[in-house]
Amino acid sequence: MKTFSRIAVLFLLVVICAAPKAASAQYGYAASHYAAQQAAYAQQQQAAYYAQMQQQAAAAAYYAQQQAAAAYQARMQQQQMMAARAVPVARTAPVAGSLIRFDGRYASCSASLPTQVQYLINAANHLQSSPYVRGAGHGRVEDRAYDCSSSTSYTLIKAGLLKSPLTSAGFANYGQAGEGRFITIWVKPGDHVFMTVCGLRLDTSGGMAGEGPRWRTKGRSYAGFSPRHPFGL
Repeated sequence: MKTFSRIAVLFLLVVICAAPKAASAQYGYAASHYAAQQAAYAQQQQAAYYAQMQQQAAAAAYYAQQQAAAAYQARMQQQQMMAARAVPVARTAPVAGSLIRFDGRYASCSASLPTQVQYLINAANHLQSSPYVRGAGHGRVEDRAYDCSSSTSYTLIKAGLLKSPLTSAGFANYGQAGEGRFITIWVKPGDHVFMTVCGLRLDTSGGMAGEGPRWRTKGRSYAGFSPRHPFGL
C-alpha cells in the first residue's frame, strides 16, 4: 500500500511539472501561428497596394497619351487651316449687280446693304488717297495719313461701329470671332490688320511703299490672321 501511494505521488509530481511546459509550448505555437498570419496579411496588403499603384500609373499614362493625341490632332487641324489660308487666292473686282462694285479706285454698293455697311464703304473711299504713316490716325480720327489699324478704325468709327481708334492688338478682342456676313476684320495682333467688305479688301499692304489704305483685288496670304466682325454684320 505504501508503495502504491509513493507511485501516485510521483506521478502527480510529474504531471504538475509537465503541465507548464505543455502550456508554454501551446502558447508558443499559437503566437507563432498568429505572427505567420499577420505576416501573410501584410504581404497581401503590400501586394494589393503595388497592384493599385500600377493601375494608377497605367491610367495616368493612358490619360497622358490621350492628351498628347488630342493636342497633336489640334495642331494638325490648325496647321491645315493655316495652310489653306496661306494660299493666296486672287480676288477680282466684284461683278456688276453684286452687293459691292469696284471701278478700280472707288467702291459702290447696293442700297439693300445695311446702312452701317454703306457708311463704312463711303468712309473707306474717303481714304483712297491717304498716305501710310505708322502711328498716324490714332491721336485723332481725321488725320493727314493712316496706318493699317487706324484706317480700319476710321471706317468703323464713321459707320458707328467703334468709338475710338484701336491698334492691331486691340482688334484681337473687337466684336465677335469669325467671319461676318458683310464685314470681316483680319487680325494679327501686334503685326497687321485689314478688312474685307462683301469680299473686297481694304488694306495698307499690297501696294507701293508709302501707299496708304486702298481697295485691293490682288490676292494675299491670310496665314496667321484671325477673323473678327462687328456684332450682327
